[in-house]
Amino acid sequence: MKKNKKYRWGLKLATLALSSSVLFSTIDTAAAATYTVKSGDSLWKIANQYGVTYQTLMKWNNLSSSTIRVGQKLNLNTTSTISTPTPKPTAAAAPKPTVTITPKPTNLVQVAKQQLGVKYTFGGSKPSTGFDCSGYVTYVYNNAGISTARKSAAGFYSTAKKVSSPQVGDLVFFANTYKAGISHVGIYIGNNQMISASDGGVSVANINSSYWKTHFAGYGRI
Repeated sequence: MKKNKKYRWGLKLATLALSSSVLFSTIDTAAAATYTVKSGDSLWKIANQYGVTYQTLMKWNNLSSSTIRVGQKLNLNTTSTISTPTPKPTAAAAPKPTVTITPKPTNLVQVAKQQLGVKYTFGGSKPSTGFDCSGYVTYVYNNAGISTARKSAAGFYSTAKKVSSPQVGDLVFFANTYKAGISHVGIYIGNNQMISASDGGVSVANINSSYWKTHFAGYGRI
């Protein structure tokens, strides 16, 4: 009888220990389903650590941007609080991709050519009233997605990076046309040609023609 009684008590203790183990294991796992953001963390870094994409983390946490702050708690899996993903070794992490947005010269040239024939108007900066040379450059750049403030030809020259080998979309500068100093600006479209707003309106011209070659001052990039 004593042996049976001891056996029953032993069985009860074992059952209690197992229940406690399961309970605390569940609590620990549920706690592991959130992550507290630390200094130096990024959404991509945290996602890579837990084997998911940063877009998935954004979806789980209803984030509209990838910006996070120190101390912020992130839900690691809204569909389950029982299992925690196994972190990937940091040594195997792929480099974070970078996205660089650059102007598309083809689009810029398309915008520039859409204004061919628009009349010349001193101080003009839109098709409905006409363009002067700098107003035309400002209009084309902004409508091609390259934000720039309205400047004179000399203003564009002073702020542009000077280049010796022009690319399509670069600026071409001329001096001493109707006044001393930098006085005219056009857009380089390749094959020694530019498009600009001059006395005859918006038109294409050869930079090496006798007139423009005489006044050529250089190329610039913004």
